[in-house]
Amino acid sequence: MIDIHLPTTDGRHIVTSHYTQPDKDVSLLLAHLKLLLPDQPPPKVYASGQIEL
Repeated sequence: MIDIHLPTTDGRHIVTSHYTQPDKDVSLLLAHLKLLLPDQPPPKVYASGQIEL
């Protein structure tokens, strides 16, 4: 997982969390086990000075 922090021109920050996609072998295993990965979470917007790390 990686968190991307994007500053805005009005002093706020947008934080988006992204999960990497599984490689082909893991994708096949997940499909065989009938498991699904969760959707990507929505971005979070923080006021200036209020970034959660």
